[in-house]
Amino acid sequence: MTHTPKFDLRTQGGVCAGQQWICDHDQPIARLQNDIVEQPEQNLRYFNGILKPVELREIRLAPDQRPLVGGLQLYWKMGAIATTELRSIEVCGRGSQRLEIRVTTRDPGGVATSLRIVSVSYDSDNQTYRYEIEAHLDLHSPEFFDTPEHAGSWQFEYCDPWYADLPAPVAPFPGMWETRHSRLLAETPEGIWQMPLNHMATSIPSPQSFAPNGRLVLADDPQHNPAFTFLGATAQRTSIGVCNWGYDVHFVARYTRDELYAPICETFSLGRCSDRDVETLQAQAAPVPAVQYNGHSELPIYERKSSFAVGLNLSEPSPPPTDPWPWLPAGEGATWCKTEGRSDSYSLQITRKEEGLSEWSMNREGDGAWLARWTQTTGFRITVYISTREVVGRGAYLAVRWAIYNEPERYPFICSERITGTAEWTRVCVEIHGPPPPDSSSICIALRQDGTGTTLFDDLDVQLLEGA
Repeated sequence: MTHTPKFDLRTQGGVCAGQQWICDHDQPIARLQNDIVEQPEQNLRYFNGILKPVELREIRLAPDQRPLVGGLQLYWKMGAIATTELRSIEVCGRGSQRLEIRVTTRDPGGVATSLRIVSVSYDSDNQTYRYEIEAHLDLHSPEFFDTPEHAGSWQFEYCDPWYADLPAPVAPFPGMWETRHSRLLAETPEGIWQMPLNHMATSIPSPQSFAPNGRLVLADDPQHNPAFTFLGATAQRTSIGVCNWGYDVHFVARYTRDELYAPICETFSLGRCSDRDVETLQAQAAPVPAVQYNGHSELPIYERKSSFAVGLNLSEPSPPPTDPWPWLPAGEGATWCKTEGRSDSYSLQITRKEEGLSEWSMNREGDGAWLARWTQTTGFRITVYISTREVVGRGAYLAVRWAIYNEPERYPFICSERITGTAEWTRVCVEIHGPPPPDSSSICIALRQDGTGTTLFDDLDVQLLEGA
């Protein structure tokens, strides 16, 4: 049955005039937001630099389906300049099959003005809403950017969209959402690019341009695969960067010096990619390049109760239903041991011949890491077993602290007892108690050896404390 849309921009009432939604008949399909964004999202998404972003949120791509795109920015970022000061919203086509919203913003200093034209329609052949976006930019002072140190080309970010329900939780918890998508696909001049979703594969070189009308597709959940299409000259000018924790994708356009002094406009669209097209793109995709982190092609994943036996191949997608973060090695001699452990043949090992510090660390335990939300009474009890051989120096230990993303860490480590010499498996414990600092949204867990010798860590147990 053919769907006949009827679009409008409506304001939902409550105790006051509140949220603005693009609606199809009575169904909200996207929210127009200009609200203050709180922590931890403010830090994660906006680097504490954009208090009231102008964007579309919770975007549906088909009638009666869940949102597939979590956010679509309606402003430009040009280094320290961002056109986030809302000036006006104009609406054309109310009650029709094509709605046009014209959003004008500028930066507070008056360097530039942005006009973002969003046209919403329904593609009955592909059974998808289609959001067509024109991103206009008027540089009132191109001389601001035209400096000798930027000679050659200039890069401006015209959008930083992110997807709904990505990533999945780092660890299971009651009421959690589950991972559904496994990879990104892109149509480039060189062929079909792909990147598995596993946090660490973002080291793969990302597309620096797109084929004419090339697409960026999130795959592969049948009937739920969003696609951005880069139109006209925007395809050739656009490069992307993929964020490793949220899989938001930065759209960046390149400009010559002369183009700074002329009107700028990027055009792209958002809709649903058909299952047949997804299959074709996957069949044509180039192999995934080998992915390594500090010499490791596979890393143990974080689990709250763990013998470090489960690993993640960095060239493959994370296995469902979660989207775990791997333990990250740093310093000399940090290896994933698969021949010796306390409860099985797995453990995390550090062997140092020189004085100094090596560690295995994990800082994605918290509500800013896609887990259950914290309260003021949230705390943690962490235990691990340590075995040492001829450790000389400050020793082997467990360390925990509150963590902040995108900023230098400023909270102290709480450390367990330190094990030196040669010791059989010894249980150590650290507790960290709330209230959590207001700007923190995770804890960092570090398994450390300071000095020479060999240490094995095994049988981690992370308990979430509430109450008390």
